[in-house]
Amino acid sequence: MAIQRFKTAACKTLGVAVCTAMVLGAGALTLPVIAQAGDSNSTSPGSSASNVTASTAASWVNSDVQVIAFQQTWNTIAKECKDTYGPEGVGYVEVSPPQESIKGSSWWTSYQPVSYKLDSKLGTEAEFKNMITVCKAQGVGIIADVVMNNTASPDNKGTLTGTNGSEYTPDAGSFPGFATSTYPEGITADDFHTCTDKIKDYTNQEEVQQCRLLGMLDFDSESDKVQDIEADYMARMYNYGVLGFRIDAAKHINTDSLHALKAKLAQKVGKNASDIYWIQEVIGNGSEAAGIQPPHYTQNGTVTEFGFKSEMSQAFNGNITSLKDLATRLSGDLSSNDANVFVTNWDTERSDGTITYKDGGKYQLANAFMLAYGYGTPRLMSGYKFDDSASGAPGATDTKVPDVDMSQACATNSGDWNCEQRWTSTRGLIAFHNYVGDTAASPVNDWQSSGNDSIAFSRGTKGFLALNNGTKALDVTYETTLPDGEYCNVFSTQDCSQTVTVSGGKVKTTIPARSAIALYGGATKANHPEASATTDPSDPENVIKDETVKPTDTTLTVYYKNDNKYEQPYIHYGIGSTWTDVPGKAMTYDKTSGYWKHTIETDGNAVQYVFNDGNNS
Repeated sequence: MAIQRFKTAACKTLGVAVCTAMVLGAGALTLPVIAQAGDSNSTSPGSSASNVTASTAASWVNSDVQVIAFQQTWNTIAKECKDTYGPEGVGYVEVSPPQESIKGSSWWTSYQPVSYKLDSKLGTEAEFKNMITVCKAQGVGIIADVVMNNTASPDNKGTLTGTNGSEYTPDAGSFPGFATSTYPEGITADDFHTCTDKIKDYTNQEEVQQCRLLGMLDFDSESDKVQDIEADYMARMYNYGVLGFRIDAAKHINTDSLHALKAKLAQKVGKNASDIYWIQEVIGNGSEAAGIQPPHYTQNGTVTEFGFKSEMSQAFNGNITSLKDLATRLSGDLSSNDANVFVTNWDTERSDGTITYKDGGKYQLANAFMLAYGYGTPRLMSGYKFDDSASGAPGATDTKVPDVDMSQACATNSGDWNCEQRWTSTRGLIAFHNYVGDTAASPVNDWQSSGNDSIAFSRGTKGFLALNNGTKALDVTYETTLPDGEYCNVFSTQDCSQTVTVSGGKVKTTIPARSAIALYGGATKANHPEASATTDPSDPENVIKDETVKPTDTTLTVYYKNDNKYEQPYIHYGIGSTWTDVPGKAMTYDKTSGYWKHTIETDGNAVQYVFNDGNNS
């Protein structure tokens, strides 16, 4: 199926947009970008330039590079900090929600807390504290994923027990497990917003922030009591040594309520709020309410830049030369200091429009680009293989996830875990990233391309990256400001057994299909980091799939960003000389992307289309 991305601002004529699209086919998917629109009328106090970032949160961390250790136990992470994260230069590991949750083996049960007790399916409170200590000794800080927006769904009737035995009655709004010394009754029905509907209209800020996300009970985030209970929870972890927090579903909480919550946290731990590292999950979409857009949240800390992952998907499934000036485009909404960037996370890898481990070499190349490019704080995924999107970690039960020795689980590339953190390309590009530093010291320059599948750029005089996203090896000659010399290709080998020479300011080499050349000044033939192996046994196979456009693949899916605020968008289209009856076909809203869409059977012919509201306007 071909996917056509369409922005209404791209081609408008007298209020309607007309575009001609040729059918591409399954081998050339171009998925819709989630728009990251700014708002000139923002009332937020300003950029997180005054807030701490990953680079400034602590002097002892190895770097700003983050790994999301998804659904991994505290014992597993502690060992991996010693074996992998510390030695390879990772600065932070983000852990899945550490609180007690509803029972269930599915991963999403961790996101329905029933108390803020630190005994969960991922380990005990003592194991949590030990993980923090062990990782800190390796220069790795812990970021806790925290659920501040909701508890469980009231659809579950009667009194139930959580993973640690806490009783709760969701249909009555009773959660005594949240009790604190100040509020011994815990959370009661009075501590939730009064709206009982599921969120449907994302253009209505009040509905998004006071009604129920996927039907789950929505905390009254403006309540002093709720804020105090949540601040106590984070303060306890902060005092244990947690370095930062990812605020799950932050767009569903008013930015000023989060601001007040952070102030309470700061007071409890004796810090300035600006000195506590926060990552806020805000999925920007220009067609949604202005008050839930990413720029409104930078007053509280950094923000997730979902536009980056969409750009990666579009480029690596299409034309990677589109990545030129990416930082300029994204900085219109979030500065590099404000943005946390990623190729995928646990949510997006289970939906369309994202490059994932299932995309093989494209996934490695996209992560290499992220680590080398220098926009935003890079976040890598460490997850497991799945077919069912709800599947929990391998071996998970209703109340427990088993510990894993990653040295054994990653001894091959055919196990249950993906082991992305150990891949040769990951290790090499983390070292590259840490060596070249930020773009102020080592700017991106010498941007070049060869066809639609290869790009190259330098990072000042410290590094050089060239990518080949094509299905065939490519002979290239690229210019670079990297000094002349013989360098290790750290994308492909750990022991410098593969080198590339820079001569006369040029790199002349052959880049294998779906591979890269990554060179930096700290890894030369004469002087490079020691390694006991050429590659890591967990490296995925670089399988080159047949991406030839099949003549039988003649569907075209058109996505429409509803800037015109149509109540029901229609698409009126013509295939050859045959057009649909006016006003055309009603489009369907796609919740994942925030776009409206319609699939057309084209029979291989050119398509023209216009969008309207069903009333010829």
